[in-house]
Amino acid sequence: MHRRIAPLGLVVLCLGAVSGLGLPPLPPPAIVATVDQVVDGVTVEVRVDRLPSPAPAGLAVGQTVRVRYLGVAAPAGTSPEAPLARALNAALVAGKTVYLELDAQERGPDGTLVAYVYLDPDGRVMVNLVLLATDLFTAAAEPAPVRYVDVFAHAAATPGAGSTAQARCAPAVPWNEARSQIGNTLCVEGPVMSVGTSKGGDVFLNLGLAFPDPGRFALFIPARHVGKFEAAFGTRFWTQLVGKTVQAQGEVKLYRGVAEIILTEPGDLFLQR
Repeated sequence: MHRRIAPLGLVVLCLGAVSGLGLPPLPPPAIVATVDQVVDGVTVEVRVDRLPSPAPAGLAVGQTVRVRYLGVAAPAGTSPEAPLARALNAALVAGKTVYLELDAQERGPDGTLVAYVYLDPDGRVMVNLVLLATDLFTAAAEPAPVRYVDVFAHAAATPGAGSTAQARCAPAVPWNEARSQIGNTLCVEGPVMSVGTSKGGDVFLNLGLAFPDPGRFALFIPARHVGKFEAAFGTRFWTQLVGKTVQAQGEVKLYRGVAEIILTEPGDLFLQR
């Protein structure tokens, strides 16, 4: 499926709506750098031009550092949309001076610096949120955007700039037809009739029919992944979904007679607005 990407001006306007939530009154970003290379949709290499005192560990003026945008994920490198994501990132930051703000966790698992990256010294236009405002990018919860978690949750749950009310995964199969396609990977659509949680913290969204009707179609989010979904959609987001239509993509499985999709990534769940 080819997704539409909003013109840059419209994306910035969309960000303005997101920023209308009000970022916390924190000091302006203190690290100044120049983008030397755009690696992919969410990664750049920068030359550090100025640092606060004391400087963050491992950083020095004049150093070239690889930076990944915190809280946002791009299409995988094998995806046909990966070049589009990189091009959009390049349109925003290539060769420009940027301003970096670090969060509680400064490095990713691979040692890459993770940061909020701004286009202005006052910290008003965040590249992370500009990208997330399009439907080409999705929320990423690892490392978690702790400082602005509510803002990121709002942005991730808002339809992308330039998007329409059409399905975000396609072709969509109605929930009551997906049951006959056990073992296939599908995009399944249906109204949420009930939700629930297990004692262990697993989350269930029941499509078409409410629990415990065995004819329902279940979306199952294991407890260990729930935090990622809350970072993307808001705390206990599932309590607001009853009566709303959602889509999910994944392999259809059968568990104790109930057809289900197990969801582990927020990018596979689409909340219709």
